[in-house]
Amino acid sequence: MFLSKLTPDLRSKQVQNDLSSAYQMHATLCRAFCEPDETPPRFLWRLEQGRQQVPTVLLQSRDLPDWNRLEARYPGYLGGVESKKVPFEQLERDQVLRFRVRANPTVSQKITPDAKRGKRTALTSETDQLEWLEKQGLHSGFEPFDFGVLQSEKLRIYKHSRQGQPITLQSALFEGRLTITDLEPFKTTLEGGIGHAKALGFGLLSIAVR
Repeated sequence: MFLSKLTPDLRSKQVQNDLSSAYQMHATLCRAFCEPDETPPRFLWRLEQGRQQVPTVLLQSRDLPDWNRLEARYPGYLGGVESKKVPFEQLERDQVLRFRVRANPTVSQKITPDAKRGKRTALTSETDQLEWLEKQGLHSGFEPFDFGVLQSEKLRIYKHSRQGQPITLQSALFEGRLTITDLEPFKTTLEGGIGHAKALGFGLLSIAVR
């Protein structure tokens, strides 16, 4: 797995469009892996505010992205980029790590008792969101502790730069520490992310040695 940190150039019109639409951002990031008529591999990404409020993008992928390909498609898009391997070989059971993840906490609730599928409902209270992450850890190989919700908000996400009907997603930014309780499920979680709406910038679990 590879982790890349991008600093988009705010003078680029494509960057401005992407920052206003998670759909557009995902489509642009796909260009580092394939052509528009090809199916991109799955990857996780998260938009963050860097130093001096300059936006940065974290992207995690199985294959190393070709950022020259993206730059060729959108000249002047990248102000800087760094890529490194995720050190899976250094992880071990009972290890304590710092973590950060922006997730879409939801639960599935059946509208009627005989319904085959439930309706996904957003969790908006901090208590519910904290409990949601703890439950995620039970089957994902980790136990969070000393953690909290740094930011919780409803995001209106447009497919085409504020044109058309948006979708509304609950966003919760978690940060704290965790203990690895089961190594293989934890590695799977790192690769696959947590929760729903991963293509729209949710689910990337970032870790660091305490």
